[in-house]
Amino acid sequence: MREDPCIKSPVLYLQHQYELLQIEYEYEKEQFKQQTELMGIGRKIKRGMCWYPLNLGRNYYNALNQLVIEVERREDKDIEHQFEYGRPVCFFTQDVSGKLNYLNFVATVNYVDEDRMVVILPSVDALLALQSKEVVGVQLYFDETSYRLMFEALKQVIGAKNNRLAELRDIFHGTQPASTFSFHPLRFPWLNATQEEAVNKVLHAKDVAIVHGPPGTGKTTTLVEAVYETLHRENQVLVCAQSNMAVDWISEKLVDRGVSVLRIGNPSRVNDKMLSFTYERRFESHPDYPQLWSIRKAIRELYARSRKGAEREAVRQKINSLKDRATELEIRINESLFSEARVIACTLVGSANRLLTGRNSEHCLLMRPLRHLKLPAGFRYGKPTG
Repeated sequence: MREDPCIKSPVLYLQHQYELLQIEYEYEKEQFKQQTELMGIGRKIKRGMCWYPLNLGRNYYNALNQLVIEVERREDKDIEHQFEYGRPVCFFTQDVSGKLNYLNFVATVNYVDEDRMVVILPSVDALLALQSKEVVGVQLYFDETSYRLMFEALKQVIGAKNNRLAELRDIFHGTQPASTFSFHPLRFPWLNATQEEAVNKVLHAKDVAIVHGPPGTGKTTTLVEAVYETLHRENQVLVCAQSNMAVDWISEKLVDRGVSVLRIGNPSRVNDKMLSFTYERRFESHPDYPQLWSIRKAIRELYARSRKGAEREAVRQKINSLKDRATELEIRINESLFSEARVIACTLVGSANRLLTGRNSEHCLLMRPLRHLKLPAGFRYGKPTG
C-alpha cells in the first residue's frame, strides 16, 4: 500500500502510518506462524533460527535480578545464526516421529557469544520444566517487541498536545520551521570542509539536523566530533542506532576520546573493552552492589521458607522490608551510573528500556543507514532545501 501524498495533517498522516503498520504486523505474524509450523527442524537450523540439540549450563540470577540459564549448541557450529540480545525465544523437544513439542513459556536472549547464549527465563517453573527434559532445542519466537514499541510511540506522538513532542512532530512533518542557534561557525582543522560544515550544522540546530552521505565519506567521524563538541555545552547526549554493531562502533570511538559511555543492551562484539562500559558490568562493579546481591539472596531464601508454611506473616514482613531496602539501593546505583555517564548509547528499541524512563538527555543523536532514509532531491544537511 502506497503512502497518500494528499495527507497534509501530521496527525492524520501518522494515523495512516499506524494503520499500515497494523497490516504489516498481522501479515508478519501470520507468515512466521506458517513458517514455524511447516518448516522442518533441519531448515530452521540452516537458516540460523534454531539450535538443536542444546547443552544446558548453569543457571543463576544476573545483576538485574533476572533468572537466567546458559545454553550452548552441540552441533552445526559452522552455521551463522540470528540470535541476538533482546530477541524472544522458545524451547522445544522432539519426539520419535519428528514432531516438535514447545514448552509453555517464552524466554528472552540476554547475551550471545558465538555458540553460547544466556537466556532470561520468566520463572523458576520455566527452569524446572527445561531441566526435566533430556534433549531440548531453542528457536527464535515471533518478535512482537519492536512492533509493540512502534505502536506505543505512534500513539504518543499522535496524542501529543501543546508540548515539546507535539512541536517536534510538526517540525518533522514540515508544518513548522526548525529553529537554530546563532553563533560563528567553529573550526575543526582535522576535518575536511564538508565534515566541518556538517558538524556546525548539528551544533547550530535547536530542533533537528540531518547528516547523510554514501559509505566512506566519514559520517561516523563527523558524528563523533559532533557529539564530542556538544558535550562541551551540554551534560549528556543520547546516542541511538538501528543495530548493536552501529551503537558499538560509535561508542568505542567516543570511549577512545575519553568520553564516559553507558551502553544499554548487549554489544555485538564481546571483549573486555566493549563489556567494560555496558550497564550490567557497571552495575555489578558499583560499590553498593555486593550489599544489594546479599539482600536479593536473602529475599529468595525467605520466599523458599514461606512456601513451607513456617511463620508466614513474620517472613512476609521481613521480605517486604528487604525489598524496600533493595529498591533504595537499586535507585542509588542507577542514579550514580547515569549521572556519571556523558553519553547513553543504545539501539532504537533499546531507547524504550525501562532504565531510561523519565530520564531526559539534552540531545539525541540517531544513526540510521542511508538506504533507509527517503530524502528529497536537494537534501544535504539540516533541513530540506526545497
